[in-house]
Amino acid sequence: MKPDQERPEEYKMRLEIALKAAKICVFEVDIPRQAYIYFFNAWDIFHVSDEKILKDVSEFACLNPEDYQKAISDYFSHPGDQEAIDEAFRNIYSGLPASYEARMRAGGSSYRWCRIDATPVLQDGVPVRMIGVITDIDKLKQETFALEKAVMLDSFTGLYNKKRFIELSERILTEHQDQSHALLLLDIDNFKQINDTLGHQVGDQVLRLVSEMLREAFQERDIVGRFGGDEFVVLCRNLTNWEWLVQKLEAILCCGEVRGIVCTNSVGIALFPGDAANFYQLLENADVALYQSKQRKRAYTFYTKE
Repeated sequence: MKPDQERPEEYKMRLEIALKAAKICVFEVDIPRQAYIYFFNAWDIFHVSDEKILKDVSEFACLNPEDYQKAISDYFSHPGDQEAIDEAFRNIYSGLPASYEARMRAGGSSYRWCRIDATPVLQDGVPVRMIGVITDIDKLKQETFALEKAVMLDSFTGLYNKKRFIELSERILTEHQDQSHALLLLDIDNFKQINDTLGHQVGDQVLRLVSEMLREAFQERDIVGRFGGDEFVVLCRNLTNWEWLVQKLEAILCCGEVRGIVCTNSVGIALFPGDAANFYQLLENADVALYQSKQRKRAYTFYTKE
């Protein structure tokens, strides 16, 4: 049988198989009625039936446009992607197509990363229908996140690597020049001696101990990194409580024991914007202060011009 002689149901069957294989869901919305009138293949993405989704969202049709948009967004989309959702609504209502990526769910399912491509159907220049496809890109997105994380992090400690730490710090100092920040440069006391006398395995344990101590000591907003060897660095952001900083400095001077060896640290601190106007000057000044601390060991020193 020639292709042009095939029955419509055969075309439909092929289309359905292709959509399932590609994990693509198709939907259609009656815009004036605020009603989803078609959903196909939601199960392969959200493990929720098309019928349930249509029933769930039908309850929103009676809402005013603003509340309808919020209800639909809450039902399908992650709150963190609201900006992309709002822009898509604006495009569609203006008669323009919309394409974006967002975390989506349906019927209370788990969020999955999806790509949404939607286009309006116009009648006398006014959008009356919206037809779109939802493509499951969660696996690809997670692989991308894993690669990005590998590029950003020190492979041994899991802290930010030098390149990424500098990028983040420069951006923070540029975007938040009105705030106070502190750059902490830390060296482990006698680390070379520990490596030479007790071996690299013990040295690795010390590095992990310091890494965990720094990760737990500072707030989530602070940036913690490893520059290499036994050199660690912390950018304490938006400092308003100097007593808190001093308490943290006291706490990180000693981080415990490994094989009976007490692990201590020396720290140099430079403050932004008082000590420097940019990241590299701040780092240089913290290094000057660190040199003073290393003469004493188990000490911290604030940079001063003197």
